[in-house]
Amino acid sequence: MKKLSITIFFAICLSGCETLGHKEFYSQVAPTKYPSTSNVMIFEYRDVDLDEIYDLLFSDFLIIGRSAFNGPYEDPKKSRMYARSIGADVFITTSQFKETRTSFVNQVTPTSSTTYISGYTGGSSVYGTATTYGTQTTTVPVSVNRYDQDGMYLKNIEDVTPLWERTKSQYQETQSNELSGVWRNESYEIEIFQSGSQMVAFINSVIKRRPSWSKDQLKMMFGADTGVGIYLMGDKTPIPSEFSLNKFGFLEVKLLTSSEVFSFARVP
Repeated sequence: MKKLSITIFFAICLSGCETLGHKEFYSQVAPTKYPSTSNVMIFEYRDVDLDEIYDLLFSDFLIIGRSAFNGPYEDPKKSRMYARSIGADVFITTSQFKETRTSFVNQVTPTSSTTYISGYTGGSSVYGTATTYGTQTTTVPVSVNRYDQDGMYLKNIEDVTPLWERTKSQYQETQSNELSGVWRNESYEIEIFQSGSQMVAFINSVIKRRPSWSKDQLKMMFGADTGVGIYLMGDKTPIPSEFSLNKFGFLEVKLLTSSEVFSFARVP
């Protein structure tokens, strides 16, 4: 008895490459190009005007170029290498939800069909199978959220010390204030004092593991009279914020670009 096996295989391989919107829709602003950098800080904001963020937090930096496009959300970290290649020290971005679009795409799935074969040849019975492999195309609806996305590439040409690199040694206590002292929450212990017209806070210790933070680094600063200033997030992104004492005596930090609130309790 002989066994006959016939196999027919058909396959289609699809491949593609990713296009970065921040790179594709980049436009140069500075009159000259700069050599590439070894590192770039990336700060992402949501639902804010990027020019206002620049004026408030990054005006010491030169704008090298801008990018603007509408499309599916794009993680700005994917543009790190491009930002470095054009000499940026800082890359700031913002995204705002615009709409949801539904389109139809062809989805290819594998198929197979097996035929059983039997018969006689040369006085012996023969049996086996013949399997055909292929694909089946089905049209399916796909909904995609689209965002207006803006980017700004910045250069530190005057070698200023940015907020996220400032330390306690760069400030002096000029007068006492009711907020002066040590405060803490579940993540950080900080020391606050008044320096000129600003209240400044520095890391005393890190309670939860935060590899990017160490003692004496600036954590937040705000006007002693206005209570408006900057809070540095866990990844050191500077966020415009309001600072005040709540009715329980906690120092409350309200981020102005989101609904997040943090608070610190005074250490006796």
